[in-house]
Order: sequence, then C-alpha cells, then structure tokens
Amino acid sequence: MTRLTLMLGTLAAYGFGIIVVMMVVEVVARYGFNAPTFWAHEIAGLLGAVAFLFGGAFCMAERGHMRISVVADKLPRKPRLALEGLGHLCGIVFLGGLAVSGWNIAQRAAFRYMPDGTWFPERSGTSWNTPVPAYLKVALFLAATLFLIVVLIRLWRLLRHGEESYPPDDTPHSTIPPETRIGPRP
Repeated sequence: MTRLTLMLGTLAAYGFGIIVVMMVVEVVARYGFNAPTFWAHEIAGLLGAVAFLFGGAFCMAERGHMRISVVADKLPRKPRLALEGLGHLCGIVFLGGLAVSGWNIAQRAAFRYMPDGTWFPERSGTSWNTPVPAYLKVALFLAATLFLIVVLIRLWRLLRHGEESYPPDDTPHSTIPPETRIGPRP
C-alpha cells in the first residue's frame, strides 16, 4: 500500500507541472491573442486540488511530514513511542471522520441521475459546466481513505514492531556543516 501511495503522490505531483504549462498557454492566449481559454482555470483547480489531497498521504508514506520534535526527541524511547501512537490515533480519528464525510458528499455529488436515468453529476456552473466538483469530492474521499490506511499501517508497525515513523535526530547542531545550516550565520 505504501508503494501505491508513493506512486499516486508522484503522479499527482506532475499535475503542478501541467498547471504551469496551462497557465503559460492561458496568459499567452489571453494577452497575446486576446482569446482567453475557457478551460485552463477549471482544470488547474482540479489538478492542484488532487495533488494537494494525495500529497498528505504521500508525505506520510515517505515519512516527510513536518513535525515539531523539540520535546519528543529528548524523551526516552517508550514515552516517545507512546506520543507517536497518540499522534497516530488522533490522525485516525480525524481521517476516519474525513473519509466518512467525504464519502457522504461524494455520493451526493457523483451519483446523481436525471429522471430518465442518465448520469448527471454535480457541475461547476461555469461556461464549460464540467463535473469537476463531483470529481474533486470523489478525490477527497479516496485521498482521505488512502491517508487513513497509511496512518493505520504506521500504527500497526509501531505497535507490532516498535518501528518509529520518525526516529530522533541525534546529530548535534554544531556538527552540521555551516553551509547547510538554516538560519542566521554567527
């Protein structure tokens, strides 16, 4: 599951490159030819939102989440593991709620039908009137569920094997080469 998450996160990250190209096309079309596109902003919003949604699970899978570890790194191993477990439990509660509510809104947005039985998902209401809102709501549910699964895997590894998601950094600040330090120079 972690490999799938990393693959999806990497794939979603390419959306930012596509957004840059689309915005360049939009600017050239709008200001160079006085012919703005009707699709660039809607697709850019979709790609950016999907990339951000799957980015959380990606960061958790590759252990890249930002965290403040001033206190936790100074604790002995067992209390540090207990704090990490508590953090995972909080994440499970939050992501579980997000996945459930994400499913509810995705279901209402994506599974809509006309009286004659044709599929008619929630639409954007723009001149293009795409079903982007329905797709985003489904993506929210999928991303929250994937993130929840990654956190459950981390908690399982913590409880079963004592595996820390973020081992403490034992490198004293003075041993970091000066050219790589962040912050004011002495």
